[in-house]
Amino acid sequence: MSYAPGMHGEFVLDDQHTVESSSGIRHLDHYLDPAVWLGILRANRVVTELTFALDYAVCKLDPFLYHATNVAIHLGAVLLVYAFVRRLLDDGGLAGERYLAWAVAAVFAIHPLQTQAVIYVSQRAESLASALYLGALLLVLAAERRGLTWAGAALYLAALVVFILGMGAKSIVLTMPLAYLLIGLLPGRASYAEKLARPAKRILLVTPFVLCSLLAMLRTLPTFQGRAPALNTAGFAIPSLPLWRYFLTEWHVVVTYLRLLFWPTGQHLDWDFPLARGPTDPSAWLCGLLLAALLLGAGYAFLRFRARDDRVGSVARVASFGVFWFFLVLSLTSSIVPLLDVLFEHRLYLASLGIYLAAIVLVDHALCRLSKSRRQRLATVLVVLLCGSLATLTYLRASVWKSKLLLWSEVVEKSPRKARGHLNLAETLRKLGQPQRAVEECQVALSLAKNDSQWIRTNARGEMAAALFAQSRRDEAIAVLKAGLQEDPDDAGLWGALAVMYFQQDDLTQAEGAAERYVRAGDHLAAAYRVQGFVRMRRGNYAGGTEAFEQALRLEPDELQNALLVAAAYRTQGRGQRLG
Repeated sequence: MSYAPGMHGEFVLDDQHTVESSSGIRHLDHYLDPAVWLGILRANRVVTELTFALDYAVCKLDPFLYHATNVAIHLGAVLLVYAFVRRLLDDGGLAGERYLAWAVAAVFAIHPLQTQAVIYVSQRAESLASALYLGALLLVLAAERRGLTWAGAALYLAALVVFILGMGAKSIVLTMPLAYLLIGLLPGRASYAEKLARPAKRILLVTPFVLCSLLAMLRTLPTFQGRAPALNTAGFAIPSLPLWRYFLTEWHVVVTYLRLLFWPTGQHLDWDFPLARGPTDPSAWLCGLLLAALLLGAGYAFLRFRARDDRVGSVARVASFGVFWFFLVLSLTSSIVPLLDVLFEHRLYLASLGIYLAAIVLVDHALCRLSKSRRQRLATVLVVLLCGSLATLTYLRASVWKSKLLLWSEVVEKSPRKARGHLNLAETLRKLGQPQRAVEECQVALSLAKNDSQWIRTNARGEMAAALFAQSRRDEAIAVLKAGLQEDPDDAGLWGALAVMYFQQDDLTQAEGAAERYVRAGDHLAAAYRVQGFVRMRRGNYAGGTEAFEQALRLEPDELQNALLVAAAYRTQGRGQRLG
């Protein structure tokens, strides 16, 4: 299996807060609260989080099951791709050539660009939302054909439910109503009445989906107007990314996506992609012209062959649909709403389907000019070579995900001027027992992070302090933490690290003061109360230490560590209460 090397890979990057430190996924009954599900209208990924909660209930924090779930979701998406492309071919006039659907599904399944969405645990949001996107489309198309019957109504309601669940996986599903209308372009005029409903009926059918999308957008847009610096990764309040600059940059990004689809080299997790330099940036405008030519070419092919019901007309319409699909699915992430990370490979997951479809249909049509025997032999050779090459590249790409050291070493090699890669490599090196190399990487990260978000600089200082402390350079470590607190006096992580370091030096007065600030910062409260409890117990304040441990237990009642600490505190005071 092409993705096998990454199945035991560690949690990385976003996984740390979506899985490892997430308190929500530790309580399945949390998802019985209807208020939680209303979060779908605020772009909360409730459905994705529920899948994490189910994994956690089975295996706690063993990464293997999380990766296995990701692969299972991907395989489900592949089956839906096959069913969806078959439907597109039927409607487009290529009903007798379903082998094309197998070809598209095979490329979708094993293309190395899918690796990030499949192996990166947090990005199951992309593959899950894509599967629900396709499921909703197939259901509403099936409902359309059944018409005003009980079966049609049931299918239509199921489509609406699946669409709403898709919104709770990731917001890419919001473009599904437009994709449904786009499918109306596929049949030739002579067969239109037989294939799909008339435009007025299609608009009526899609209206509830559009209303749900608009409601979600209206509820989500206010959150884009401004966030705390550490959270300010999307929306209209990113100082370095005004709307016009992001839009111009995305022209270059989309051209890069197209290049990666046809020539997948240079992949890595954390691209350091250059932003457009200004409104007259020649590279941005060149990319814009290329994209405009692709869109106009697809539009011309569609209009030129719209009325033809022969094979040429069918191929032109299906290929044009594929190009339109690519731009439509990418529109939420590669248009005008700025995202701090301008390029992430997983965003291509569903959009790539359109390019695969267009390319395979056009190549197959070109081969039709050959004799049947030559066509079959050549097609067989091409399919074997393509699938073998893609499977090999995907296996090699998945191998990089086996360990954080491989992954972040690659990022640092390919994005040497991006601070985040050096910071994550530093953390990995420290945990592998190489603290001096970790200190060096932190120094590089700090030197590069002058224009980055504050949390990068804060985390780099915290990581450097931990690496210094591991070398018994405690005074240096404390000095680094204090320098970080001068820049960000309310950072919970720095206060927590400072409290632990003072505690281990037996400077209990300073440790208690730092622990108090850790609690007041309000982040990671259960951990903060544990630190506070340890300090108070060491100082002989057993009642205060017990109270702190009890607070941690209230916040995380399922964490065995908290219950054991409370029980130990009770024994210290000679109390015989039993914990429930």
